[in-house]
Amino acid sequence: MEGPTRVSALIHAATMVTAGIFILLRSSRLLEFIRQVLVIIAIIGGLTAVVAALIGVVQSDIKKVIAFSTCSQLGYMTLSCGLSLYDISLFHLVTHATFKALLFLSAGSIIHSASDEQSLMRYGGFIR
Repeated sequence: MEGPTRVSALIHAATMVTAGIFILLRSSRLLEFIRQVLVIIAIIGGLTAVVAALIGVVQSDIKKVIAFSTCSQLGYMTLSCGLSLYDISLFHLVTHATFKALLFLSAGSIIHSASDEQSLMRYGGFIR
């Protein structure tokens, strides 16, 4: 993807990424009937949160860091759905969409100001 535009950042953060969590939230009444499924959802969510965060820490591309951060946050939302904390997951879903859209816009601005450079290792001296 090229540098994020305002429209692509909002579409990406508010709809595409969060669709799976929204489906889990909408099907919460069905999920409550089968406790084993909730345990599996919680385990998958917890593993996703930890693994994606660990992978994101070692990335040097700004877009990859943001992408793995998003995966980690989706893991937290999935974990809370697996623990039957649907209201917390919905709150995190809405706040995540808001701050992730702003983060994508900021990343696009930084990439543009750094002459299309995406490597975090080459950033610095923005004050000048």
